[in-house]
Amino acid sequence: MNRKKLLILVGGFLALTASVSAPAAADAGTTAYNSKTQYLSQWPLDNWDTSCVDRRIYLAAGNYDWEQSWSHATTPLRTNFYLGAGWYTWTDCLDPRTNYYDHITSLNPDNPSWETVVGQVTWQINSSGEYTWGSLLEPKSF
Repeated sequence: MNRKKLLILVGGFLALTASVSAPAAADAGTTAYNSKTQYLSQWPLDNWDTSCVDRRIYLAAGNYDWEQSWSHATTPLRTNFYLGAGWYTWTDCLDPRTNYYDHITSLNPDNPSWETVVGQVTWQINSSGEYTWGSLLEPKSF
């Protein structure tokens, strides 16, 4: 293979890799989700490991509703609150406690002048099984 074709092939591969591995940006007007599906016990214990899911997300400046979700139920954390435009690390963690779970959610902005926003809800489940949990950001106005 000649050098020119090899460089084109390598360049295309690098462009594809960058597009696949780049963090996701939220589209203005579209609800964004950060969630995980896993098996959970009805009777968790304090000494079990915490389970987390996180993502990098670019948010447009505007007001959002922020909710935690557990299977098909949601619990509001903050309603109609303002977030500045920029990149955030969005993390949800499920911390097993004796007979319940603490669900902690945070939005950590890259901008060092802005504070990390944190919310927490406690969940108890009626039966062991597979559950989807996490949080969502719903844009309200821009």
